[in-house]
Amino acid sequence: MEKQHLFIDGEIITVNGEEQIAEAVAVKGNKIIAVGSNEQILKLENDNSEIVNLNKKTLIPGFIDSHLHISVYGANQVSTIPCKSENIRVIKDLLREVKEKANQIPKGEWIRASEFNEDSIEDQRFPTKEELDYVTSEHPIIITRTCGHISVVNSYALQLADIDKNTSDPDGGKIGRNTDGELNGMLYENAHMNMFSIASLSEEELSKAHKVASDHFAEKGITSIHDATGYGIDNIKALQKDSKNGVIKQRVYAMLGALNDAQSIVKHMIDAGIFTGLGDDKFRIGPVKLFLDGSSSGPTVWTREPYTSNPENYGIHYFSQEELDELFVPAHEKGWQITAHAQGDAAINMLLNTIEKANNLHPRENTRHRIEHAGIASPDLRKRMESQKVVPIPNPAFLYEYGDGYIENYGERANDMYPMGSYQNENIPAAIASDCPVTDFNPMRGIHASVTRKSNSGQVIDDNKSVSLLQAIRMYTVNGAYASFEEDIKGSIEPGKLADLVLLDRSILSSDIDDLPEVQVEWTMLDGEIIYTKSKTKTQV
Repeated sequence: MEKQHLFIDGEIITVNGEEQIAEAVAVKGNKIIAVGSNEQILKLENDNSEIVNLNKKTLIPGFIDSHLHISVYGANQVSTIPCKSENIRVIKDLLREVKEKANQIPKGEWIRASEFNEDSIEDQRFPTKEELDYVTSEHPIIITRTCGHISVVNSYALQLADIDKNTSDPDGGKIGRNTDGELNGMLYENAHMNMFSIASLSEEELSKAHKVASDHFAEKGITSIHDATGYGIDNIKALQKDSKNGVIKQRVYAMLGALNDAQSIVKHMIDAGIFTGLGDDKFRIGPVKLFLDGSSSGPTVWTREPYTSNPENYGIHYFSQEELDELFVPAHEKGWQITAHAQGDAAINMLLNTIEKANNLHPRENTRHRIEHAGIASPDLRKRMESQKVVPIPNPAFLYEYGDGYIENYGERANDMYPMGSYQNENIPAAIASDCPVTDFNPMRGIHASVTRKSNSGQVIDDNKSVSLLQAIRMYTVNGAYASFEEDIKGSIEPGKLADLVLLDRSILSSDIDDLPEVQVEWTMLDGEIIYTKSKTKTQV
């Protein structure tokens, strides 16, 4: 007989259709079997039951992060120099770290640094190619900006990539040059993505990265991830392998693409005869995915009107409308969910054009095509999302880390960035994501930003676009399940659903909203088993 856990005396946010706040829940094996009052749940007690008193703390469904990069985040933890470290305040600090790394590894091996933000460094600039060359000429170096769309490299790296002053800019990218035409080491968008692919990890490094990342995600209550790809087809294979062998604990919905040359992978997958939904509740094939434009904080997003900060700049885009249609309309016809990174309003407009064309040419029910990020989601674009039943995947935590820059670069358009309240009011099923490692993957940070729309300087970016705490939790749970066609099996605390649960260290409904980022996870349960516990001794659950 399977063991029962009877969780009583809690603040159970069920996220069911009635927004029920229950007292107790019963779990048997890997499924939820009952939800209700303490009295109702205790009636289920038998010789194989264990009663767990939650002491008025909040129990919620496991968080579903609908867009992150597990391989890239894990690699940043185990194989790169973390530029957000308190030890790196100025360029000289970073160069010192690079020098130390060069002294520790064999000649010719890559030195990688990640999460660099020139706006957070006292020097307010990137390191130069010459500074990197001076540190070492015997190792290729790549310093990746926090957005993951821009980098600076040394001469060794440029040589490995066969880039010289006569090399043309790739489509959708730019190779940085000085006024005399000489290379300055800066790489933007596709030029960076190409270099990032050259600096990719080995299978062993990927597996180590996946384990570290999975452990970190479990600590914050994340039980499902929609992985937005990393280093290419080998990365996708490693993701599936590490999910199957338990290295990755979370349930995985895998987008098929890559940070570099995604169109080749998309074409391959469309021709392979597979489609969205194949797999099981631990690893499932998701949408085919492309990049349409750049980074919101870069800033390199593609906009319909020029940047407020630069009237000559409209950003960078990767494809023409015809090219996108040629890739995605056949994918739709063959049963794929389609999605693309689209931050600027021009990029969102292009993707919606393709979705509308696909739906008109090949009508089918319940496509749930997605838009990753959907940054500048103006009212006309939201109306089209609702009409086409599109699922946007916004990143409200970006408002906290990058909001001040949004106001500077996009002006009033910043008010329509990640407009959670508008999505709620307009019946658009937005699913929250962190885009980790671009920003903090802690769901509490994303929830807080959804409710307050505050930047880290305290600026409020149109609080009319905010949502309630319960609405934000819904967007981080059952809406994420909806985005992967899995709302019938997870995302809420209801009988028959998978026992993916998270116990928080307090009642969040009676906590101050601004205390949300400090909320901790007591334990995380997946499939009825504890995968993380804050306690140093084994949990009694």
